[in-house]
This record gives sequence, structure tokens and C-alpha cells, in this order.
Amino acid sequence: MNGRLQGPEGRTLAKETLDLMERYDIAPTPENYAVYSCFVSDSIPELCEAVTARIDAGEALDQQFCDTLYNEHFAIAKIQEAVMASSGAMAKELVQVRETLKVAERHTAEYGETLAGAEGAFDESADPSRMRDVIRSLVSATTNMQQRSRDLERRLHETSSEVVKLRSNLERVREEAMTDALTGIANRKRFDEMLRKGRRSADANRESMCLILCDIDHFKRFNDTWGHQTGDQIIRFVAGCMTRSAADHHTVARYGGEEFAIVMPKTEIGEAKATAEKIRLTVEGKRLLRKSTSEDLGNITISLGVAEYRHGEAIEDLIERADANLYKSKKEGRNRVTTDVGAGVRSAA
Repeated sequence: MNGRLQGPEGRTLAKETLDLMERYDIAPTPENYAVYSCFVSDSIPELCEAVTARIDAGEALDQQFCDTLYNEHFAIAKIQEAVMASSGAMAKELVQVRETLKVAERHTAEYGETLAGAEGAFDESADPSRMRDVIRSLVSATTNMQQRSRDLERRLHETSSEVVKLRSNLERVREEAMTDALTGIANRKRFDEMLRKGRRSADANRESMCLILCDIDHFKRFNDTWGHQTGDQIIRFVAGCMTRSAADHHTVARYGGEEFAIVMPKTEIGEAKATAEKIRLTVEGKRLLRKSTSEDLGNITISLGVAEYRHGEAIEDLIERADANLYKSKKEGRNRVTTDVGAGVRSAA
């Protein structure tokens, strides 16, 4: 199947995109439209390959998949757009400040000339009438200078406030680009960033760092039975359980689909294993109700793999070991925590 879906001759890009979205029951949101208009126009090769592979495999183009594509291919564009807009605004502010300072410099020079002239007048004449005129001139010049100083202070304060606002806007956009739309936790980009940051700190300070990978057991079966909205509900529930169990300095992220991760700097393997076990028990112990109908969904379980960072190793190696432990938990019956230093631990059924 080609990356671009060919429509009847003369169709517009918008019509082709909307037809595609309707055909695959894709919600007509601006984010989804951005994704599939790029697919129809064949403008982002990696995106086209991902969608094509999904369609060829007969898998649904569900909202989870759409959100993943949007976060991967459009989040950085949002940051770049915000940076360009903010940079332009900051440049404009700086130009205006420079002009304001030039005017202030000229006013200061004029005031200096006025003072120098007054000094000369005092030296040349002792006539009271002349002195009164000189004093009035000095009072007027001083009053004007005070007003100009206040205007300059106000303008600089406004510029400072505007720069703070622009910086805040950039940080907000960056935070949105690093956040998973469905769950509100970190997305894959933030996960990668925090893992690299944690590795640098661990190597520099000889600190411990651990990684937990987590997968929802039999998630596809839940999706097929109850629908994707209920699947999204389950994903949000697991994300909440992980967030509540993690420490403030840990980063809980949606690793992809129904997979999650926790980056755990300054954390030893025993603490990481205990946290993973706490999450597993919390998830297992909660009976879920379908949000739309209050139907009983029963219990869900998760499998987890924990690995401790070995100083100097590649990030990919740490992820691979955590993933291998997760796979072992799955292989040995699911609903388990497997670490680098022991077999899986299963709950009492």
C-alpha cells in the first residue's frame, strides 16, 4: 500500500483527508487532521510508514495511535513555532528599549548642558532678576528630567514584564510538548530527556539510578471487548497509580501505547523494586467500572521489569535490561515484578 491514498481526480487535500478520517472512524480534531493531512500528502515519510504499517496489519487507527503520532511528529514543530514567535517579540522589545535608552542619553546630555550653562550664568552675574531666571530654568529642567526618568523606569519595567511573559509562554509550550495528551504524564520525549539527564548525574556523582518498565496485561483484549474509550480509561488509571506511588524526583512517563516507565534517579534497586511492587498491588486491588455505563470491568493487572543503571553503560543497554525483565514477568505468568537480582514476585491470588 502506498503512503499516500489516491482519491478521485480533482479532489482537494482537505476532502481526501476528511474522507480518510471518516473511513477509519478517526475523530475530526485539529490534531488528528494535522496527522492525516500529512499522511494524505505524503509529507512526513516516518509518519506515512507508521500509518501504512498499521493499516496493512489490519489494526485500528485509534486515538491512542493518533496521539502518539501527533506527539512524535508535531510537538517539536510547536516548540519551534513558539520560539520563533517569542524571539521576534523579544527582538522587537530590545529594539524599542535601545531607542528608549538613546533618547534617555540625549535627555541626560541636554540636562548636563543646562546645568553647565547655569553654572556659567552664576559666575558671570549677580543680578537677582537674572538669577531668578536661571533658577527657574534649573527647576524646569530638573522637573523634566525627573519625568523622563520615571517614563524610562516604567518602560523598562514593562519590557521586563513582557520578557518574563514570553519566557513563561515558551516554558508552557515546551511542557505541553513533553506531556502525554491522554494521561497528563511525561511522554516519550520527556522520558528520553530525563533518562539522559539521570545518567549524566549518576555518572558524575556516582549515584544509583533505576528504571521501571510496565505493561498492562491483556490490554488488547480489554480494548477489543470494551472499546477504545474504556481502554483509554484503563491507561489513565494505571498512569495515576504510578504517579501516586513514585517519588517527587522520579519521572513517570507513557513509554508507548499501554507501556509505562519510571525514571528513578538517586534510587537503589531495593527501593525501585518496592515501588514497582506497590504499584502492582494497587492496580491489582482496584475493581474498575466502565465510566460510560458503570459496568463492572473486574480487575486488571500489570507486569513490571526493573533494572539498575551500571555506571558508564549506554542508555540503550539499561532499557534493554529493564525490557528483558518485563518480558520475563510476562513469560512467567504476568502480574509480576522482575528485577536484575531475583525472580519475579507474584501477588497472592
